[in-house]
Amino acid sequence: MLQISQLLARFKGLANNEKIKKQLIVEVLEKNKISAHLNQITISKNTIIVKTPPIIKTEIFLKKGEIINQINKISGLEGIKQVQ
Repeated sequence: MLQISQLLARFKGLANNEKIKKQLIVEVLEKNKISAHLNQITISKNTIIVKTPPIIKTEIFLKKGEIINQINKISGLEGIKQVQ
């Protein structure tokens, strides 16, 4: 019979993977001169949701195409189609 630690070992890297993806998105936003933090970003299916003040959301909207292209070049984030 398997121990609980062996069963949960599969999920150990899951949280880190999500954190790494968010960090890569923050780096892309910083390249485009948009400030954001890890705790402001949520990834849901093919959409990135950035919870920031309206002025920053406007900047994201203006550079949306460029940001999506840069994010889609990153391995693991190829399916992103929307930034909100």
